[in-house]
Amino acid sequence: MLKAIIFDFDGVLGDTWAMNLEVCQIFKPHLTEESFRNNHNGNIYNVKDMHFNKEEEQIHGREMKKRFEEKHLFPFKKDLPKLNEDYKLFIVSSTSEQSLETYLSFGELMPLFSEVMGKYAHTSKVVKFQMIFEKYNLKPEECLFFTDTLGDIREANEVGLPVVGVTWGYHDFYTLQKGEPWKIISEFEELLPTIEEYKVK
Repeated sequence: MLKAIIFDFDGVLGDTWAMNLEVCQIFKPHLTEESFRNNHNGNIYNVKDMHFNKEEEQIHGREMKKRFEEKHLFPFKKDLPKLNEDYKLFIVSSTSEQSLETYLSFGELMPLFSEVMGKYAHTSKVVKFQMIFEKYNLKPEECLFFTDTLGDIREANEVGLPVVGVTWGYHDFYTLQKGEPWKIISEFEELLPTIEEYKVK
């Protein structure tokens, strides 16, 4: 039985791909779209090019907040309250908890999530998934994880967590396919039907 939906944030719940690349290029002007996408083939905290010093992190957070506040890019905003009625909702992200809470507050979405886990909970999503399973007494097969990166799929595979890849974020269909997710979707409107499909599979 499906009991919980876990979302990655950047590139999935928050349409932040373009603005994140733009902000990262402030400190790392050599980054291209291709290299930035490739940095997400695994855990980004293992990628030297994605390391920022404390001052850079503060500027990154400030610039992302400014851009997100202007656009409020939540493609699933209308679907989340309905999902919250039937499932526990979680966010597992590499972004800081403070930034996630700020973004979610713009859309008044924070109360819908049982827990929001960012980089300070742990830099490994494997560990964060295990923390959710243990704390909320959930089995991996009772959860469904939506993400846009091959790196996330690989980490979910380590704990047996079923994954839906989405192509509107950081990675395209063919890159996501390398991780062998349960399903790949390309349209926002496929979210709810995909969840229903998983329930009866």
